Amino acid sequence: MRSTSLRRGVLLLCSSALLLAFQFVGPTDPLPATGSLGGPDRSLTWGETQDWLRGRRVFDHDFSLSEGLGRPHYNGDSCRSCHFDPVVGGSGDVDLNVSRVARSFGGTGFATVLNADPFGNPQILSRLTRPDNARREEYDPAITDIFEQRNAPPVFGLGLIERIPATAILAQQDPNDLNGDGIRGVARMLSVQSATVLGRFGWKAQVPTVRDFLRDAMGEENGITVAVTGSPFGISADGDGIADPELSSDDFEAGAFFLEHLAAPPRANPTHPQAASGLLFFTQIGCAKCHTPSFNIDDAAVPLFSNLLLHNVGTEEFRGMQENGAGNGFYRTPPLWGLRHSKPYMHDGSAETPLMAIRAHEGEAAGVRVAFDALSATAQAALLAFLDDL
Repeated sequence: MRSTSLRRGVLLLCSSALLLAFQFVGPTDPLPATGSLGGPDRSLTWGETQDWLRGRRVFDHDFSLSEGLGRPHYNGDSCRSCHFDPVVGGSGDVDLNVSRVARSFGGTGFATVLNADPFGNPQILSRLTRPDNARREEYDPAITDIFEQRNAPPVFGLGLIERIPATAILAQQDPNDLNGDGIRGVARMLSVQSATVLGRFGWKAQVPTVRDFLRDAMGEENGITVAVTGSPFGISADGDGIADPELSSDDFEAGAFFLEHLAAPPRANPTHPQAASGLLFFTQIGCAKCHTPSFNIDDAAVPLFSNLLLHNVGTEEFRGMQENGAGNGFYRTPPLWGLRHSKPYMHDGSAETPLMAIRAHEGEAAGVRVAFDALSATAQAALLAFLDDL
Protein backbone atom coordinates (compact mmCIF):
# COMPACT_ATOMS: atom_id res chain seq x y z
CA MET A 1 0.00 0.00 0.00
CA ARG A 2 1.24 3.47 -0.84
CA SER A 3 1.10 6.69 1.20
CA THR A 4 0.53 10.04 -0.50
CA SER A 5 0.03 13.61 0.62
CA LEU A 6 -2.53 14.25 -2.09
CA ARG A 7 -5.76 12.51 -1.14
CA ARG A 8 -7.95 12.30 -4.20
CA GLY A 9 -10.97 11.13 -2.22
CA VAL A 10 -10.65 14.05 0.20
CA LEU A 11 -10.59 16.56 -2.61
CA LEU A 12 -13.63 15.00 -4.24
CA LEU A 13 -15.69 14.54 -1.11
CA CYS A 14 -14.85 17.16 1.46
CA SER A 15 -14.72 20.85 2.09
CA SER A 16 -11.44 22.44 3.17
CA ALA A 17 -12.71 22.62 6.77
CA LEU A 18 -13.53 18.93 6.82
CA LEU A 19 -10.21 18.08 5.21
CA LEU A 20 -8.44 19.26 8.34
CA ALA A 21 -10.25 16.59 10.40
CA PHE A 22 -8.74 13.66 8.49
CA GLN A 23 -6.04 11.62 10.16
CA PHE A 24 -3.67 10.29 7.51
CA VAL A 25 -1.81 7.11 8.37
CA GLY A 26 1.77 6.89 7.22
CA PRO A 27 3.53 3.57 6.59
CA THR A 28 5.81 4.12 9.59
CA ASP A 29 3.24 5.50 12.05
CA PRO A 30 3.55 3.61 15.37
CA LEU A 31 1.02 1.35 17.03
CA PRO A 32 -1.34 3.38 19.26
CA ALA A 33 -1.64 2.47 22.92
CA THR A 34 -3.71 -0.61 23.72
CA GLY A 35 -7.30 0.38 24.49
CA SER A 36 -6.89 3.93 23.22
CA LEU A 37 -9.20 5.51 20.66
CA GLY A 38 -8.06 4.11 17.33
CA GLY A 39 -5.75 1.60 19.02
CA PRO A 40 -5.84 -2.21 19.34
CA ASP A 41 -8.19 -3.91 21.78
CA ARG A 42 -5.50 -6.00 23.45
CA SER A 43 -1.75 -6.47 23.60
CA LEU A 44 -0.49 -7.83 20.30
CA THR A 45 2.46 -10.04 19.48
CA TRP A 46 5.10 -8.72 17.07
CA GLY A 47 3.48 -10.58 14.18
CA GLU A 48 0.00 -9.42 15.13
CA THR A 49 1.25 -5.87 15.34
CA GLN A 50 2.48 -6.05 11.75
CA ASP A 51 -0.89 -7.46 10.63
CA TRP A 52 -2.81 -4.77 12.54
CA LEU A 53 -0.71 -1.95 11.11
CA ARG A 54 -1.03 -3.38 7.62
CA GLY A 55 -4.77 -3.64 8.11
CA ARG A 56 -4.92 0.00 9.17
CA ARG A 57 -3.08 0.95 5.99
CA VAL A 58 -5.60 -1.06 3.97
CA PHE A 59 -8.40 0.84 5.72
CA ASP A 60 -6.67 4.15 5.00
CA HIS A 61 -5.60 3.36 1.43
CA ASP A 62 -6.85 5.52 -1.45
CA PHE A 63 -7.72 3.14 -4.28
CA SER A 64 -7.09 4.37 -7.82
CA LEU A 65 -8.83 3.57 -11.10
CA SER A 66 -5.92 1.33 -12.01
CA GLU A 67 -6.59 -0.67 -8.82
CA GLY A 68 -10.28 -1.16 -9.66
CA LEU A 69 -11.92 1.79 -7.89
CA GLY A 70 -15.66 1.95 -8.59
CA ARG A 71 -17.89 -0.44 -10.50
CA PRO A 72 -18.23 2.23 -11.93
CA HIS A 73 -20.02 3.97 -9.04
CA TYR A 74 -18.76 4.30 -5.49
CA ASN A 75 -19.09 6.30 -2.26
CA GLY A 76 -15.43 6.83 -1.45
CA ASP A 77 -11.97 5.80 -2.58
CA SER A 78 -11.03 4.38 0.82
CA CYS A 79 -12.63 3.09 4.01
CA ARG A 80 -11.20 6.13 5.78
CA SER A 81 -13.09 8.42 3.40
CA CYS A 82 -16.23 7.89 5.50
CA HIS A 83 -14.81 6.59 8.80
CA PHE A 84 -12.27 9.16 9.97
CA ASP A 85 -13.46 11.44 12.80
CA PRO A 86 -11.65 11.97 15.15
CA VAL A 87 -9.28 9.14 14.15
CA VAL A 88 -9.19 6.45 11.49
CA GLY A 89 -12.18 4.18 12.16
CA GLY A 90 -14.35 7.00 13.48
CA SER A 91 -17.60 8.46 12.18
CA GLY A 92 -18.36 10.45 9.05
CA ASP A 93 -19.80 13.92 8.64
CA VAL A 94 -23.37 14.36 7.41
CA ASP A 95 -21.96 15.69 4.14
CA LEU A 96 -20.69 12.16 3.50
CA ASN A 97 -24.12 10.54 3.87
CA VAL A 98 -25.13 8.01 1.25
CA SER A 99 -28.66 7.35 0.03
CA ARG A 100 -30.66 4.15 0.04
CA VAL A 101 -33.44 3.92 -2.51
CA ALA A 102 -36.64 1.90 -2.75
CA ARG A 103 -40.21 1.97 -4.01
CA SER A 104 -43.42 2.52 -2.04
CA PHE A 105 -45.84 2.13 -4.96
CA GLY A 106 -46.66 5.81 -4.99
CA GLY A 107 -46.97 6.01 -1.22
CA THR A 108 -49.61 3.27 -0.97
CA GLY A 109 -47.29 0.66 0.48
CA PHE A 110 -43.69 -0.19 1.25
CA ALA A 111 -41.53 -2.55 -0.73
CA THR A 112 -37.82 -2.72 -1.36
CA VAL A 113 -36.82 -2.90 -5.00
CA LEU A 114 -33.41 -4.52 -4.87
CA ASN A 115 -32.31 -3.03 -8.18
CA ALA A 116 -34.02 0.33 -7.88
CA ASP A 117 -30.77 2.14 -8.61
CA PRO A 118 -30.53 2.49 -12.42
CA PHE A 119 -26.75 2.51 -12.01
CA GLY A 120 -26.86 -1.14 -10.93
CA ASN A 121 -26.10 -0.82 -7.22
CA PRO A 122 -28.81 -2.62 -5.21
CA GLN A 123 -30.60 -0.14 -2.92
CA ILE A 124 -27.62 2.24 -2.95
CA LEU A 125 -27.48 5.58 -4.71
CA SER A 126 -23.72 6.02 -4.99
CA ARG A 127 -22.32 9.51 -4.59
CA LEU A 128 -19.45 9.27 -7.08
CA THR A 129 -18.79 7.87 -10.53
CA ARG A 130 -15.56 6.95 -12.26
CA PRO A 131 -14.60 9.75 -14.67
CA ASP A 132 -14.45 7.26 -17.55
CA ASN A 133 -18.22 6.62 -17.26
CA ALA A 134 -21.27 8.77 -17.95
CA ARG A 135 -23.61 9.60 -15.08
CA ARG A 136 -27.37 10.09 -14.98
CA GLU A 137 -28.85 12.06 -12.10
CA GLU A 138 -32.55 11.73 -12.85
CA TYR A 139 -34.66 8.92 -11.38
CA ASP A 140 -37.85 7.37 -12.67
CA PRO A 141 -40.50 7.61 -9.91
CA ALA A 142 -42.05 4.45 -11.31
CA ILE A 143 -38.87 2.65 -10.25
CA THR A 144 -37.95 4.38 -7.00
CA ASP A 145 -39.76 6.94 -4.84
CA ILE A 146 -38.05 6.52 -1.46
CA PHE A 147 -34.71 8.13 -0.72
CA GLU A 148 -33.34 7.53 2.76
CA GLN A 149 -30.09 8.92 4.09
CA ARG A 150 -27.46 6.80 5.86
CA ASN A 151 -24.70 8.26 8.01
CA ALA A 152 -21.39 6.45 8.47
CA PRO A 153 -21.02 5.30 12.11
CA PRO A 154 -17.68 4.57 13.80
CA VAL A 155 -16.31 1.02 13.56
CA PHE A 156 -14.65 0.88 16.97
CA GLY A 157 -15.11 -2.34 18.92
CA LEU A 158 -16.66 -4.40 16.10
CA GLY A 159 -14.67 -7.47 17.08
CA LEU A 160 -15.98 -7.30 20.64
CA ILE A 161 -19.56 -7.02 19.34
CA GLU A 162 -19.02 -10.09 17.17
CA ARG A 163 -17.80 -12.07 20.17
CA ILE A 164 -20.93 -11.41 22.26
CA PRO A 165 -22.80 -14.75 22.55
CA ALA A 166 -25.83 -14.82 20.27
CA THR A 167 -27.86 -16.37 23.09
CA ALA A 168 -27.32 -13.27 25.24
CA ILE A 169 -28.63 -11.01 22.48
CA LEU A 170 -31.59 -13.24 21.60
CA ALA A 171 -32.60 -13.45 25.27
CA GLN A 172 -33.49 -9.74 25.23
CA GLN A 173 -36.14 -10.05 22.52
CA ASP A 174 -39.73 -9.11 23.34
CA PRO A 175 -41.49 -8.97 19.95
CA ASN A 176 -44.96 -9.26 21.49
CA ASP A 177 -44.31 -6.79 24.32
CA LEU A 178 -45.06 -9.39 26.96
CA ASN A 179 -43.89 -7.05 29.73
CA GLY A 180 -46.22 -4.27 28.55
CA ASP A 181 -43.64 -1.49 28.42
CA GLY A 182 -44.35 -0.60 24.78
CA ILE A 183 -40.89 -1.68 23.63
CA ARG A 184 -40.59 -4.64 21.27
CA GLY A 185 -37.04 -5.63 20.48
CA VAL A 186 -36.49 -8.26 17.79
CA ALA A 187 -33.30 -9.80 16.44
CA ARG A 188 -32.48 -9.62 12.74
CA MET A 189 -32.06 -13.18 11.53
CA LEU A 190 -30.33 -13.69 8.20
CA SER A 191 -30.12 -16.65 5.86
CA VAL A 192 -26.47 -17.17 4.95
CA GLN A 193 -25.20 -20.27 3.16
CA SER A 194 -28.35 -22.23 4.09
CA ALA A 195 -27.90 -21.32 7.75
CA THR A 196 -29.82 -18.84 9.90
CA VAL A 197 -27.46 -16.41 11.62
CA LEU A 198 -27.80 -13.31 13.75
CA GLY A 199 -27.33 -9.90 12.13
CA ARG A 200 -25.14 -7.63 14.25
CA PHE A 201 -23.82 -4.80 12.04
CA GLY A 202 -25.33 -2.04 9.94
CA TRP A 203 -28.25 0.30 10.63
CA LYS A 204 -30.68 -2.55 10.03
CA ALA A 205 -28.41 -5.30 11.42
CA GLN A 206 -28.10 -6.63 7.89
CA VAL A 207 -24.55 -8.02 8.24
CA PRO A 208 -23.60 -10.92 10.56
CA THR A 209 -19.79 -10.78 10.86
CA VAL A 210 -16.89 -8.35 10.70
CA ARG A 211 -15.48 -10.13 7.67
CA ASP A 212 -18.80 -9.89 5.85
CA PHE A 213 -18.91 -6.20 6.83
CA LEU A 214 -15.50 -5.67 5.18
CA ARG A 215 -16.45 -7.67 2.06
CA ASP A 216 -19.70 -5.75 1.68
CA ALA A 217 -18.12 -2.33 2.20
CA MET A 218 -15.27 -2.99 -0.22
CA GLY A 219 -17.77 -3.76 -2.95
CA GLU A 220 -20.68 -1.44 -2.27
CA GLU A 221 -18.76 1.58 -0.96
CA ASN A 222 -15.46 1.40 -2.89
CA GLY A 223 -16.29 -0.83 -5.86
CA ILE A 224 -13.34 -3.09 -5.00
CA THR A 225 -13.68 -6.83 -5.60
CA VAL A 226 -12.61 -9.41 -3.03
CA ALA A 227 -12.13 -13.15 -3.14
CA VAL A 228 -15.53 -14.19 -1.84
CA THR A 229 -15.60 -17.85 -0.88
CA GLY A 230 -19.13 -18.95 -0.08
CA SER A 231 -20.19 -15.66 1.52
CA PRO A 232 -23.03 -13.77 -0.20
CA PHE A 233 -21.42 -10.49 0.84
CA GLY A 234 -18.95 -8.66 -1.36
CA ILE A 235 -18.28 -8.65 -5.09
CA SER A 236 -15.91 -11.14 -6.65
CA ALA A 237 -15.92 -9.69 -10.19
CA ASP A 238 -17.04 -6.43 -11.77
CA GLY A 239 -15.89 -6.51 -15.40
CA ASP A 240 -13.89 -3.28 -15.24
CA GLY A 241 -10.82 -4.75 -16.88
CA ILE A 242 -8.81 -4.90 -13.64
CA ALA A 243 -7.81 -8.41 -12.56
CA ASP A 244 -10.05 -9.82 -9.81
CA PRO A 245 -9.87 -9.91 -6.89
CA GLU A 246 -8.79 -6.28 -6.77
CA LEU A 247 -7.99 -6.56 -3.06
CA SER A 248 -5.45 -9.28 -2.42
CA SER A 249 -6.26 -12.04 0.05
CA ASP A 250 -3.35 -10.93 2.26
CA ASP A 251 -4.64 -7.35 2.36
CA PHE A 252 -8.17 -8.58 3.08
CA GLU A 253 -6.95 -10.71 5.97
CA ALA A 254 -4.99 -7.78 7.40
CA GLY A 255 -7.98 -5.43 7.03
CA ALA A 256 -10.21 -7.95 8.79
CA PHE A 257 -7.70 -8.38 11.62
CA PHE A 258 -7.53 -4.61 12.08
CA LEU A 259 -11.33 -4.32 12.36
CA GLU A 260 -11.61 -7.37 14.60
CA HIS A 261 -9.09 -5.86 17.01
CA LEU A 262 -9.92 -2.14 16.90
CA ALA A 263 -10.53 -1.15 20.51
CA ALA A 264 -13.84 -0.01 21.89
CA PRO A 265 -13.79 3.73 22.69
CA PRO A 266 -12.87 4.43 26.33
CA ARG A 267 -15.02 6.50 28.69
CA ALA A 268 -13.85 10.01 29.57
CA ASN A 269 -14.43 9.98 33.34
CA PRO A 270 -17.09 7.46 34.41
CA THR A 271 -16.56 8.22 38.12
CA HIS A 272 -17.52 11.87 37.71
CA PRO A 273 -20.49 12.43 40.09
CA GLN A 274 -22.72 14.09 37.49
CA ALA A 275 -22.04 11.37 34.90
CA ALA A 276 -22.68 8.67 37.50
CA SER A 277 -26.03 10.19 38.49
CA GLY A 278 -26.86 10.66 34.81
CA LEU A 279 -26.58 6.91 34.30
CA LEU A 280 -29.18 6.42 37.03
CA PHE A 281 -31.62 8.73 35.22
CA PHE A 282 -30.74 7.02 31.91
CA THR A 283 -31.89 3.74 33.43
CA GLN A 284 -34.83 5.23 35.34
CA ILE A 285 -36.61 6.67 32.31
CA GLY A 286 -36.12 3.52 30.21
CA CYS A 287 -33.19 4.32 27.89
CA ALA A 288 -31.41 1.17 29.07
CA LYS A 289 -34.29 -1.01 27.85
CA CYS A 290 -32.83 -0.68 24.34
CA HIS A 291 -29.37 0.71 25.10
CA THR A 292 -28.32 -2.24 27.28
CA PRO A 293 -25.32 -1.00 29.27
CA SER A 294 -23.14 -4.07 28.74
CA PHE A 295 -22.75 -7.72 27.83
CA ASN A 296 -20.25 -10.15 29.26
CA ILE A 297 -17.59 -12.07 27.31
CA ASP A 298 -15.67 -14.53 29.48
CA ASP A 299 -16.68 -12.53 32.57
CA ALA A 300 -15.39 -9.26 31.03
CA ALA A 301 -17.90 -6.45 30.49
CA VAL A 302 -18.47 -5.09 26.98
CA PRO A 303 -20.06 -1.68 27.73
CA LEU A 304 -21.56 -0.90 24.33
CA PHE A 305 -24.96 0.46 25.51
CA SER A 306 -26.98 -1.40 22.89
CA ASN A 307 -29.05 -4.57 22.82
CA LEU A 308 -28.23 -4.99 19.09
CA LEU A 309 -31.93 -5.59 18.40
CA LEU A 310 -34.24 -3.91 15.91
CA HIS A 311 -36.81 -1.40 17.16
CA ASN A 312 -39.42 0.64 15.34
CA VAL A 313 -38.55 4.24 16.15
CA GLY A 314 -40.34 5.91 13.24
CA THR A 315 -43.62 7.80 13.12
CA GLU A 316 -46.70 6.43 11.36
CA GLU A 317 -45.97 8.82 8.48
CA PHE A 318 -42.33 7.79 8.13
CA ARG A 319 -41.36 6.38 4.73
CA GLY A 320 -38.07 4.54 4.69
CA MET A 321 -36.28 1.42 3.58
CA GLN A 322 -37.86 -1.96 4.17
CA GLU A 323 -35.92 -5.20 4.06
CA ASN A 324 -36.83 -8.79 4.81
CA GLY A 325 -36.83 -8.97 8.60
CA ALA A 326 -36.35 -5.22 9.07
CA GLY A 327 -39.42 -3.20 8.16
CA ASN A 328 -40.03 0.48 7.57
CA GLY A 329 -38.86 2.47 10.60
CA PHE A 330 -36.96 -0.45 12.18
CA TYR A 331 -33.32 0.14 13.08
CA ARG A 332 -30.72 -1.65 15.17
CA THR A 333 -30.13 0.11 18.48
CA PRO A 334 -26.84 1.93 17.86
CA PRO A 335 -24.10 1.37 20.45
CA LEU A 336 -23.58 4.53 22.47
CA TRP A 337 -19.97 3.89 23.44
CA GLY A 338 -17.83 6.68 22.03
CA LEU A 339 -20.89 8.92 21.67
CA ARG A 340 -18.90 12.08 22.41
CA HIS A 341 -16.73 11.34 19.37
CA SER A 342 -19.40 10.20 16.91
CA LYS A 343 -21.70 13.04 15.92
CA PRO A 344 -23.93 13.45 14.00
CA TYR A 345 -26.51 11.04 15.38
CA MET A 346 -29.44 8.91 14.17
CA HIS A 347 -29.35 6.74 11.06
CA ASP A 348 -29.45 9.75 8.76
CA GLY A 349 -27.19 12.06 10.76
CA SER A 350 -30.10 14.44 11.31
CA ALA A 351 -29.29 15.07 14.99
CA GLU A 352 -26.31 17.30 15.71
CA THR A 353 -26.41 16.77 19.48
CA PRO A 354 -27.45 14.00 21.88
CA LEU A 355 -30.37 16.19 22.99
CA MET A 356 -31.58 16.46 19.40
CA ALA A 357 -31.25 12.69 19.07
CA ILE A 358 -33.37 12.12 22.19
CA ARG A 359 -36.04 14.47 20.87
CA ALA A 360 -36.05 12.58 17.55
CA HIS A 361 -37.00 9.26 19.17
CA GLU A 362 -40.47 8.13 18.07
CA GLY A 363 -42.40 4.86 17.89
CA GLU A 364 -41.34 2.45 20.60
CA ALA A 365 -39.08 5.12 22.12
CA ALA A 366 -41.73 7.85 22.33
CA GLY A 367 -42.55 7.04 25.95
CA VAL A 368 -38.90 7.30 26.94
CA ARG A 369 -38.66 10.67 25.21
CA VAL A 370 -41.70 11.89 27.15
CA ALA A 371 -40.11 10.64 30.37
CA PHE A 372 -36.94 12.60 29.58
CA ASP A 373 -38.97 15.76 29.00
CA ALA A 374 -40.59 15.24 32.41
CA LEU A 375 -37.24 15.19 34.23
CA SER A 376 -36.08 18.26 36.11
CA ALA A 377 -33.53 20.50 34.44
CA THR A 378 -30.90 19.19 36.86
CA ALA A 379 -31.69 15.55 36.01
CA GLN A 380 -31.67 16.27 32.28
CA ALA A 381 -28.28 17.95 32.59
CA ALA A 382 -26.91 14.95 34.48
CA LEU A 383 -28.19 12.52 31.86
CA LEU A 384 -26.67 14.58 29.07
CA ALA A 385 -23.39 14.77 31.02
CA PHE A 386 -23.43 10.96 31.23
CA LEU A 387 -23.90 10.71 27.45
CA ASP A 388 -21.09 13.20 26.91
CA ASP A 389 -18.85 10.95 29.00
CA LEU A 390 -19.38 7.92 26.76
